[in-house]
Order: sequence, then C-alpha cells, then structure tokens
Amino acid sequence: MSGYSKEQFLTLLKEGKTNLLADLVALRKGSLRYLNRLLYHPEDLVRWRAVEAMGLVAQRLAGEEPEAVRNIIRNLLWTINEESGGIGWSSPHCLGEIIYRLPDMFGEFASIIISFVDEQMLRRGVAWAAGRIAQARPGLVREEAPRLMVFLGDPDPVVRGYTLRFLYIIGEKPDFGIYPGLKDDPGVVPLYENGSLRETTVAHLAALIAL
Repeated sequence: MSGYSKEQFLTLLKEGKTNLLADLVALRKGSLRYLNRLLYHPEDLVRWRAVEAMGLVAQRLAGEEPEAVRNIIRNLLWTINEESGGIGWSSPHCLGEIIYRLPDMFGEFASIIISFVDEQMLRRGVAWAAGRIAQARPGLVREEAPRLMVFLGDPDPVVRGYTLRFLYIIGEKPDFGIYPGLKDDPGVVPLYENGSLRETTVAHLAALIAL
C-alpha cells in the first residue's frame, strides 16, 4: 500500500488482518486516525477488531517509541473526558487492550480505567477492560473486585456478564445469595475472542464461576 485510507483499513479489519493493519499503522503513524474512526463503526465485529488492532499498534511502537504509545493513551483518555465534546465509547476497551499487551510499561493506567466505572455509558468497556487486564496481570486489578462486584446487579446484562468474566479470571466467587438471579439470567453477552465475536449468557458465565 503506497497510501492508506479508511476504506483499506476497513477491508483489513473485515478480513481479520489485524496484525497487518498494526504493521502499517506503526510504519505510518499518521494513519492512526483511520483506525480511530473505525472504533465507531456500526458493525460490532469491526469495532472489536479495531480495539484489538489498537493494542497491537501500541505493542509495535512500545519498544522504540514508548512516548507515541503514551500519546495514544492520552488521546483515549481525552475522548472520555467531557472536554473532548463527546464520550469515547471504545476508549476503555482500547486502554484495556493496550495494558493487556504492555502491563509492565503501562499498568499504572489500570486504576484510571476502573475509575470510569461509575459512568453508565462507559461501564461495559470498563468491566471488559478489567477482565482483559486480569488475563495478563491480575494483580493490577484484583483490589478493584469489591468495587466492581456491585455491578452484578446492574440492569445491563452485558455489564453483569463482563463483571462475572472479570471475577472468574481473578478467581473470585461472588455471593450468589446476594445475586440469586444470575444463575438463571438469560441476558445475552457478546464475547470477542481470537478475532471472532460470539454470544453467551449471563447464566453460562455464572455457571462457570460457580464450579
């Protein structure tokens, strides 16, 4: 590719070529703006792959250009802040993905991500990010378990599901006496794994953690 475009990046994401996309962005950082735009794409799978690609870009840059990664993180935090003029819907997901891939360098931002959990519009992303970070370095988020556990009663089934996923990863069992409905909860929860998006239920995640 002599010149990149949003459409070319979209094609790569639809084909699941997140590693190739990350290589291209790392070579020409100005094209990061196209990847940023795809974080708001209407197709769920495209958005999730864009999140994954953002983490891969950070991983590519971290060795020789750690400040470039810090700038990415600052921009993601800025999109969450009211000063940006809007909510960065995918920003918590991206931050979680970056820390998952670079926990030694950027683990300090884990607690900042969790601090956004009180914002209802960001709660899904924060709960997912907590679990993603825990997959790499559970110690960075383990102490946040009491703060997040209350969201097992959240009205959003995705938040309930991602909270269960987080607790499962860190090996923490909730009190099902307080949340008895979880084991029969039919709420649908999307899970992105290995480049694919599948659906499970809150009840299934509760059953896993209850074993």
